[in-house]
Amino acid sequence: MSEPVVSHEVRSPSLSDAVIPLVALTVLIGGSVALFGLKALDGPIQVALILACAVAALIALKNGNPWSAVQVAGQGALASITSALFILLAVGALIGTWNLSGTIPTLVYYGLGVLSPGYFYVATAVICGAVAMSIGSSWTTAGTIGVGLVGIATMLGVSPAITAGAVISGAYLGDKLSPLSETTILTAQMVEVDLYTHIRSQAWTSVPAFLIAAAGFTVLGVAGPPVRDAVPESIELAKLGEIFWINPVNLVPLLFLVVLWCGRFPRHWRCWPRHWSRAPRPRSSNETSSRASSPRSGPARKT
Repeated sequence: MSEPVVSHEVRSPSLSDAVIPLVALTVLIGGSVALFGLKALDGPIQVALILACAVAALIALKNGNPWSAVQVAGQGALASITSALFILLAVGALIGTWNLSGTIPTLVYYGLGVLSPGYFYVATAVICGAVAMSIGSSWTTAGTIGVGLVGIATMLGVSPAITAGAVISGAYLGDKLSPLSETTILTAQMVEVDLYTHIRSQAWTSVPAFLIAAAGFTVLGVAGPPVRDAVPESIELAKLGEIFWINPVNLVPLLFLVVLWCGRFPRHWRCWPRHWSRAPRPRSSNETSSRASSPRSGPARKT
């Protein structure tokens, strides 16, 4: 005799069920950072994320969900971000290629060339925003041009702390508005929203906040203490020019990216003209039979 199938009643998660995974995630990540510091990124944080997923799975099992349903839910979540993962891999390769080809150093070179102590803070925010929007990474922007700008601020005599704030403000603005940003792409994929619709919705909050911060940086730059008239960043520009070939041609990949971004390629564009892919129209059975039964007429003779 076959054993009777026991049906389990699936209960809806309560408020505590929803809060427990979040608390577990916060405690595990905080503990990883407290124990390992910056080395937590090398593995402990990943283990913390897996343990937090296990806590959420246990709560789902407690509420009566079968393990097969938990597996299907996990597979669906992974399938929804598959395209985003491939985009992240492509963005990483793009940033490395731009760095080696001189595109990012050229952006840094021309950006530093227009700086002035009077509007150093707001210029820092704008430059970091432009670079972050072009490469789609706030951390890369802060770790490359941001570090250089903080060093130049020290040499100019302006506040490095305010400069760091300007770097973060511009970097996160560009990260939110860039179609190459991993967080922007992943969020749009998770909630199943068009990428550019998501960017426009973020602009309603990111742009006003940046404008307010830029106004504050302008006031701090104008009303701040006087700085030296020397421009020590010329030394940094000379060193950058010795390492990389600085030329406007290096900005062609960035221009090409902007063109593709404005055209929303490949959704609204075609890779080739329409007539190139025009295939012959298939004939119906009636046309084929009538063509086969009708006698062929030869060429008309001249009289």
